[in-house]
Amino acid sequence: MYYGASHLIFQKAEELRNRMTPAEEILWKHIHINQWKLKFRRQHPIWNYVADFYCHGIKLVIELDGSVHEAEDVKKNDEAREKHLKELGLTVLRFKNKEVFKNITFVLKTISKTIETLQNTPLVGGGKSILYIIKIGGNIIDDEKKLSSFLKDFSGFEGKKILVHGGGKLATKMAEQMNIPQQVIDGRRITDAETLKIVTMVYAGYINKNIVAKLQMNNCNAIGLCGADGDAILAHKRNHPVMDYGYVGDVDAINTDLISSLLEKNLTPVFAPITHDQQGQLLNTNADTIAQELAKGLSNQYEVTLIYSFEKSGVLLDVNDESSVIPKLNWEEYQILKKPSSPSGDGGKIFAGMIPKLDNAFTALDNGVKKVIIGKAENLQSIITGASGTTIQHD
Repeated sequence: MYYGASHLIFQKAEELRNRMTPAEEILWKHIHINQWKLKFRRQHPIWNYVADFYCHGIKLVIELDGSVHEAEDVKKNDEAREKHLKELGLTVLRFKNKEVFKNITFVLKTISKTIETLQNTPLVGGGKSILYIIKIGGNIIDDEKKLSSFLKDFSGFEGKKILVHGGGKLATKMAEQMNIPQQVIDGRRITDAETLKIVTMVYAGYINKNIVAKLQMNNCNAIGLCGADGDAILAHKRNHPVMDYGYVGDVDAINTDLISSLLEKNLTPVFAPITHDQQGQLLNTNADTIAQELAKGLSNQYEVTLIYSFEKSGVLLDVNDESSVIPKLNWEEYQILKKPSSPSGDGGKIFAGMIPKLDNAFTALDNGVKKVIIGKAENLQSIITGASGTTIQHD
């Protein structure tokens, strides 16, 4: 959660990430990959502040203070900041740099004890409404019959829900017809200026409104959106050290106030994979990522189940055998299954192409999402009840 952080705060956070202090480097080595299996972020925007370290899963802020924090005016600012963070429902731990340098064991023990307390404390404001966030891929979008059937099932189940869709093959076909060359590297589309026009027209235009119209036909009051609508999804142009992906966006923030207000009015948002940077630039963004970021952002207000529906029946032990679905998967089991295969027979059980999706699933769980389900879109009704697909949860 970003709690309303502005674009300037995001810029400041990015600058701070690029110049960690020595004390931050030491602590980050210990909490980046940790014994608690929690996801920490460094230099994380929260309202008008940038927290040194933040874990959304347990709403914990960790601050490291240098000597400047001993000045009286800075102390007052720190007290006001800490009070506001606590009003937002966050727990704040504060250490001095010299504690990290001289007694990292004490620092880690304090963090561990706090985490244990937070994990054993019931969430404040329990009884949250259930929200389903469901992502569908090109295999459904490209098949008119399957799409119609899926949308009928989607419309049929009650409760709050959000649909996120990918692009399918139509954009590529249109580019070919218009003689606009397309470049795909490792399965990722390079989005140049002309391609951006096409994907925006196709994804946020025809596909999005076609889905909305079919949902309305099935008495599901849907509203089609992209990230620019209502400032729903803020992103920045990807800055890759080697590859220029063009106008591809990575998500920075979700406008949870807007989206929750739509949900509370019993509207069903349907998101196309187009975002914006608040500087007038549209960006092409991965639909899986949008679904994950929506789930993480809204988990503070709702009990979120994130569903990735694709062409397989779930996570398979044998990619060629649809009956080899793993019904439930936790972190420990996943670590064993994704290891390279060994003579003892351990590891190598999960198709390599599924690993990024599963990594994203566990990241979502570490950031407040209740559970993630991966399964076949045609089986939506049984996926929701847990009768099919792979359910991913922390024990």
